[in-house]
Parts: sequence; C-alpha cells; structure tokens
Amino acid sequence: MTDASDRRADRYGKPLVGRRTARVLMALAGALFLAAVFYVGVQASSTPVRTEVLAYEHVSDDVIAVDFRVTMDPGTEASCTIQALNKGRAQVGFVEAAIPAQDTRRSTHHVEISTQGDAVSAEIINCEAR
Repeated sequence: MTDASDRRADRYGKPLVGRRTARVLMALAGALFLAAVFYVGVQASSTPVRTEVLAYEHVSDDVIAVDFRVTMDPGTEASCTIQALNKGRAQVGFVEAAIPAQDTRRSTHHVEISTQGDAVSAEIINCEAR
C-alpha cells in the first residue's frame, strides 16, 4: 500500500499540509463560520427599531403619501428616513420623520413626501432610536 502511495506522490506531488493539519484548519474554519453566523443573528435580533411600509399613495404629481409601521419598545423615540423613488429607482424625494414615544410596541404613522418628479414607490431607508 505504501508503494501505491509513493507512486501517487511521485505523480501528483506530496500534499501541502499533513492530514492532521488539514483537519485542524477545517475545524478552525468551521468554528469561525459558526461564530460569524451567531454574531449576525444576535445583531439582527437585537435591532431596537423595526419598520414596515404598509402602503403608499400618489396624492398628486409631486406628492406621495406613505403609511408605515414602527415596532419598538414603549417609551422609545425614533427618527426614520423615508424616500420616494421613480421608475428607475432613483430618489426623487425624502423626508425625515420624528417618531414620538408611544405607549404600545407597534404604531402606525403617515407622512407625505414632496417629490421632484413622478414617484412610483417609497421605502424606509433607516429608522433608529434616539
């Protein structure tokens, strides 16, 4: 059997790292991957403010109205940036809305965005606790 291993090594060359070193490196890479997944999961679950666009309506050619829901701990104030987008997904307007402290976890809000063109949709860029 060593004769076959020797012929294989002669033909293809010897491994760059030994079998034990390869196993240790694979275990280390797996541990790093699991640590990264855990970290991202913890960061995503600990987001203090979550938002969701419920609806948007074209009020006029240069105004779009947006209804959105904010989920955060009661008594928390937030600041949300909402943008209006045109057909090419370029920003044609935005507004920063101050969300006052609420008594409940979920609250619904309404803003109107003045636009510099025809808006076809709206999205929340950022919403963070103050």
